[in-house]
Formats: sequence, structure tokens, C-alpha cells
Amino acid sequence: WPIPSTAAFAMSVRALYSLMQSGEARLGGGEGMQGIYGSITQASMSRVLDALAAETALGPDSVMLDVGAGLGRPLMHALVSHDIKRAVGIELDDVKVAKARALVRNIDRANRIDGRQLAPCIDYVCSDIADAKAVHTDDVTHCYSFWEGVPPDAKEAFGRLVQKSDAVQGVAVVQRAVRGESPEQCMHGWGFGSLVLVNTFAVSMAGSGRKMTAYIFRRDSGVLTPSPRTLPLEEFCTPKTQETVTDDATPRDRAKAPKRRRLSL
Repeated sequence: WPIPSTAAFAMSVRALYSLMQSGEARLGGGEGMQGIYGSITQASMSRVLDALAAETALGPDSVMLDVGAGLGRPLMHALVSHDIKRAVGIELDDVKVAKARALVRNIDRANRIDGRQLAPCIDYVCSDIADAKAVHTDDVTHCYSFWEGVPPDAKEAFGRLVQKSDAVQGVAVVQRAVRGESPEQCMHGWGFGSLVLVNTFAVSMAGSGRKMTAYIFRRDSGVLTPSPRTLPLEEFCTPKTQETVTDDATPRDRAKAPKRRRLSL
């Protein structure tokens, strides 16, 4: 569906994606030294952001955090489509962080139109999510992560960051479908505290079109009492062994990717 440009950026989301795609190509793609780079389609990301706006008030006063930010596509998308105030990307891979910073600078230079620039609005941090001291997140209101393949300790660190925050209003995560228990219980198990699932829908991977699932949560002021687990969290997974690679992976990346069991959420 068409997304109008905002007054602040004077650039449409379609134009932004065209600049991102050509810019990534000049940078040699989104791959770095750690993990596999992948992203969901423009239409899918629009739906995630629109759901955050409708259900959790994502808008001009919002600060958005992306955990595992890669080259920062979701953050730039949110800045242009919903005119958010500030964006923060946490990425462990220093190569991807360097590419992300170069990409946004190149987009600003290519988009020589009067209006707000992207680069001053995005803070890319090369850090482990567990190292909260390296990341200014006190004013973060909304969180996003494509966390298929993200290790359990990173999910737990993400959960602690959200739980201790007084400002977070909404959380969106994208992965394969939840198995074994409700999405709210899964998030509570990762330490996110009390979240309410307000929307869920299928999204598509860029390139292959493979389906993933987006889960949109709103911060709940009440207290969620989790149902007792009879197994450790790591046991809530499908019995099948999966490769933790995304659909944009190259054959060499796939060959090098370690085999892991896929967790519930």
C-alpha cells in the first residue's frame, strides 16, 4: 500500500528503499563478520510500524530501539514514515555498524532535498545488548528486533532492558511462529515483564519471500503471572534441528552457519 512522505523528511518510503538498496550494493551488501544479514520487505516493515503506531502510539515523540540493527533499515523506515524523534541501533558486528553509518550518510547526500536529515537522528552503537552501559536507552519508547537466531542470553538481556525501563510502550519482534506456549508467556520467560499481545501477522523476507511472524506487544501496567514451566526455557523448541540463517544468506554463509535448535521465541 502507498505510504505518504512526511513533512519533516520530504521523502517517500519507496524513495528511501530505492536509496537503501542501491547504497547497500555499493557497500558490498549487508554482510559483516558475525551472523547473517537479512531483512523483511518494505510492505512487511510498514505493517509492523503501522501496528506499533495504532496499538502503542509510535509517532513524533517516540524513540525506537532496534536490537540487532544490521544496516538500520527499520530505523530509517520509522524515521521517514512515522517521523519518530530518535532511533537507536544496537549491533554487535563492527563491520555492519560501519556500513550502516556510511549508508545513512550516503542516503542523506543523495537526497538533497530541504528537510530533516537521517544521520543526526540515528545513534548506531557497536555493542553487545548485555552491555547496557554502552547504550543510552532511558528514553526508548518502542523496541523492534528481527531476532530469529538471536542467542538466549541476548534475548534475556533485551528483556531486562525493557523490564527496567519506565518509558517503553511497545515491543515488536519477528521470527518463526511461537511454539509451546503463548507469546506473552514466552516474552515473560525471557524477562520482558508484563506485555500484552495486541497484534500478530505474517511477514515476508526480502528476496525469498519466506514467511515469518510479527508479534506486536503493548506494555501492560498490570502484573502477569506466568503459568508454571515443567521444562527449562531451552526445551521449548521444535524437535527438528534448524540452521540459524536468514533467507538472504549466501551459499558460503549457509555452509558455515552452526546447527542450532530453534527456540520457541
